[in-house]
Amino acid sequence: MNDSYDLFVEYKKYPSGGVIWLMLGIDTASSDYEDILAIANCLAKDGHEVKVLHAVHYKDPLYQVVFGELMGTRYYRKCPDLLVDGTFVEYESYTTNQPKNAFRNMLHNGLSQSDSIILRHCNLSDGFMLRAIRGYILNGISVNSIQIFNGKKIRVLYKTEG
Repeated sequence: MNDSYDLFVEYKKYPSGGVIWLMLGIDTASSDYEDILAIANCLAKDGHEVKVLHAVHYKDPLYQVVFGELMGTRYYRKCPDLLVDGTFVEYESYTTNQPKNAFRNMLHNGLSQSDSIILRHCNLSDGFMLRAIRGYILNGISVNSIQIFNGKKIRVLYKTEG
């Protein structure tokens, strides 16, 4: 991806060394754009390089350039929302009055896009959420990192050791 900087425009640079890049053609009117940008700001403030991505059809040559590292993985043909220090990260959110169902849906949909996901906070206990994550792991689903975004901050809920 180092040769693809002409596909991105620098959005913001932080004194910590963190930088946000926006992929050209991103839909700023999408329902989760504001959340994704807020997440990118949180991560960049901590010194991370964050690229905000948009969906590209897998047959488009651009897919090879941006998402080519996903070829040969279970995430091929998927388009995660962010690339953070070289790791693809998916963001999921749901609006509902049933937080347990929302969490299950976000976890399921997120892990179908990437093994590193950020979920919108849905007012559930860490114990409940960690039990659900362990269920995926026991079923052979790769889980690298699960973080929770509360609208202002991101916190790590689960991270693979090592």
